[in-house]
Amino acid sequence: MSIRNRAFVAGVVAAAAVAGVATSQQQPPSPVAATQTSLPRTRADNAALAQARQDPVSARLRGALNQNKGLTGLLQQVDASPVPVLAPAEMGLLDTAEFTTRDRVYMLTIQRGEQIIEIYGSVKAYQSPLAAPAAQAAATTAPRGPRMAAARVPDAAGRALAQARARGLTNIRTERTEYGVDVTFNRFGAAYNVSFLCEGAPNCTEADAVAFAAGLQLIGGGAS
Repeated sequence: MSIRNRAFVAGVVAAAAVAGVATSQQQPPSPVAATQTSLPRTRADNAALAQARQDPVSARLRGALNQNKGLTGLLQQVDASPVPVLAPAEMGLLDTAEFTTRDRVYMLTIQRGEQIIEIYGSVKAYQSPLAAPAAQAAATTAPRGPRMAAARVPDAAGRALAQARARGLTNIRTERTEYGVDVTFNRFGAAYNVSFLCEGAPNCTEADAVAFAAGLQLIGGGAS
C-alpha cells in the first residue's frame, strides 16, 4: 500500500475516532444507519479562523506559494478545501509537498530529513440517530490516544503542550505507533491528525510531534 493510500486509511480511522465512531467494537444493529454530517463551527472557531487569516506568517506563506509557479495549483486546491488547511511554516518543506483533498478532508504529505509527516484534516463526522444530542456533541471532540496533561508529562512535553494550547489547539492527544508518533487535536472546528513516520529518526518524540503541530500555520481553506 502506498504512503498516500495508507495515510488516507489511517486518516479515515482517525476521523472516525475524532467523530466518536467506535471502530474497534462491534455495534448492535441499528434500524437507522448513521449519517454523515459536518463538524459544527462555533463563533469562537470562526473568530480564531479569521484571526489566523490575518497572521503575517500565513500571509508570507501564501505569497510565496502564489509566486512559485510550480505550487500555484496547490494553492488553488487549498483555497477550495472546506477544511482549514494547516501546513508547516518552513516554505522549503512545501516545495515537494503532496496535497490531496476529498469529501471534507485533506492530506498534506511532506518530508523533513528522514521523517515523513502526514497532516490530515477533516470536518466530516458520523452522527447516530439513536445518540442523545449531548452525547453527539461530546463525541465530536473525542480523539484517540491518551489526553496529555502538563502535570503528567516531562518538561519538554509540558512546554510543547502549553505552546499548543496557546496556539488554540484543543483535545490534544498523542499515540506511539508502529511508525512513530501520531498527534490528534481540534482547531477551527475541524479535527486534525498529524502522523510522524519517523521510527529511528531524530526528533521523533511525542514532545517533538506536539511542538510541530503547534507550529502549523493556516494557508487557506475553511470556506463555509
